[in-house]
Amino acid sequence: MSKTRKHLRPQYSSTTLIYLRLIKDFARPYWFKLLIGVLSGLIIGGAMSAVLRLMDLGLNAFELGVRSEAPAHPEMLPAPDQDQQPAVTLSQNDTSLTAADAAIASKNKKNKLLARLNTLFERFGININLEHEQALTLPVVILLLSILFGFFALQTLGTLVNKYCLRWVGSRIVTDMRIALFDKLQHQSLAFFSKHDVGQLISRCTNDTNAVESVISSSIPELITAPIFIAVAAQFIIAKTREAQLQPQGLLMILFLPLCILPVFILSGYLKRYEKRVLERISLVTSRMLESFSGIRVIKSFKQEEFELERFTKVNNNYFRSLRKAILADVLIQPCMQLTAIALAAIFVLVCFHYQISFATLAVVGYAAQQAYKPIKDLAKINASLQKSAAAAERIFQILDTDTALPIAENPLRLTEFKHEIRFENVSFSYLDDDNLVLRDLNLSLPKGSLVAVVGQTGSGKSTLANLLARFYDPCQGRILIDGHDLRDLELESFRNLVGIVSQDTFLFNDSIADNIRYGKRHASMSEVINAARQANADEFIDADPQGYERSVGERGNLLSGGQKQRLAIARAILKNPPILILDEATSALDTVTEHLVQEALNNVMHDRTVLAIAHRLSTIKKADCIVVLERGRILEQGSHQELYELNGNYRRLYDMQFAELHEQEEA
Repeated sequence: MSKTRKHLRPQYSSTTLIYLRLIKDFARPYWFKLLIGVLSGLIIGGAMSAVLRLMDLGLNAFELGVRSEAPAHPEMLPAPDQDQQPAVTLSQNDTSLTAADAAIASKNKKNKLLARLNTLFERFGININLEHEQALTLPVVILLLSILFGFFALQTLGTLVNKYCLRWVGSRIVTDMRIALFDKLQHQSLAFFSKHDVGQLISRCTNDTNAVESVISSSIPELITAPIFIAVAAQFIIAKTREAQLQPQGLLMILFLPLCILPVFILSGYLKRYEKRVLERISLVTSRMLESFSGIRVIKSFKQEEFELERFTKVNNNYFRSLRKAILADVLIQPCMQLTAIALAAIFVLVCFHYQISFATLAVVGYAAQQAYKPIKDLAKINASLQKSAAAAERIFQILDTDTALPIAENPLRLTEFKHEIRFENVSFSYLDDDNLVLRDLNLSLPKGSLVAVVGQTGSGKSTLANLLARFYDPCQGRILIDGHDLRDLELESFRNLVGIVSQDTFLFNDSIADNIRYGKRHASMSEVINAARQANADEFIDADPQGYERSVGERGNLLSGGQKQRLAIARAILKNPPILILDEATSALDTVTEHLVQEALNNVMHDRTVLAIAHRLSTIKKADCIVVLERGRILEQGSHQELYELNGNYRRLYDMQFAELHEQEEA
């Protein structure tokens, strides 16, 4: 079954597919802000188009306003030489015609520009009516610059709205992705966590999501506006080159402009592959650090700090080697683009020089080309970042597509109380889905109100039996019934509300004592918390502290002793008040006074409840209604202490080996 799922799981080799899914899954709730960002991008493009046309109009008008009068006056032309008049008449007439034609062409061009200025001003409700052959005046220049400034301001405002809305959407997408990733991990089965390194999972929640966030939040605005800028600039360049009768050359310039991003397509594949390897290596670094800090007591007790440093240095250097390759692929992109762009610009300048294009046309086309090159350069830079981010997003989607959660029935039954019995029927179980069974054909009954103690050597299946009753796992064969209902047919939340667990591995959260006690009943009153602590014999050490119930227990309860942690775990179970209790007694040695307090607290929590106890205390075993002896996943014997002891079988042998010393201590 698991192999089939793995085979059917989609592979995200395409960066485009990864980001399409990112938008589909996480951007939909924010469509309005996304729409505003896109519309503001269109406004920016429109303002840029107007700016280019105004610059073209202004530069050409200024150039003609300064020079158009010079060739128009006859006195500026050279006087004919009377002595050589017959010999040079044809040449003289040709010169006069050429100068006259230039003057007429210049006058027509100027009149056309004046007409365009009149049309422009009329659109803004300004009636100046510039006359033909009129030179530009300072008020006209100021008015033209004011309109140009207005469009620049509109472009700036559009950019502000565009960047804010789209960056907001990008950051929100990644925030929701991080929440979805954490939620998915929270609902995975215990089998999932037994197969995955916790440090690497933490790395996916931190390093991978940070990699996606740094790119998405900053790249979406450019991804929207860059194509608009390129399209506007390309359209303007084509129009100007057609006007200057350079249409083929202009089209070639547009066609060769994408050559600037050729290095991107060549190097981006390498970059994504290297970046994925970088993320895998940094997760190993995180895992190594987490393991070392968690086992710091063992490291210090064996004085293995240098050995751990060697192991950390090895994985850290492997990370650096992968990072070095990714850096090289990244830094090569920009220089290659710049060299290509400079070569194309030089070719265009040579073409303009050869065809004697005016300075105004060259300047405005150069500005338009720069406006097109910048977003192309930005897209190349973004593409490099997107390749890095895609590698991280792909690793995140691998987790989001992994579903190891326990199956839920179509119409689960909500169970609100426990009335009769819990029954194991022919239950077999394996952690690895193979023939290596941990429990084999197990049958067991727990009547309501009974105490069933499970004993056996290490590896006999005691903890697995408790895990199955809590439905941390489902049996491979057989079924577990509560009041005749299969656990798999029950609503998981309602069933878990009926079960309390006190584990020997006491886990406390880095929070106050009060919040740790009320963890199973989040809205419990302070009086309920105090009452539970009193029944668990925890009130004495709590009241002795100046901070009382508000005292922080530290990470994993490290600020408390072992006995104090055990009593808080018992208080947590008492406050929840479940009818079914799974008790895994601690094997750690406690002093006599603490052992007595813990045992008394256990007696309180077990009172009037159905208890499955993995027993390590002699008192628990002796008071059990039924003792179950497990060996290699099978029930060898079951009955009361006296019955099993007199049977002189496996229980008596186990009792004599493990509990004789405890028996002598109790008698003493």
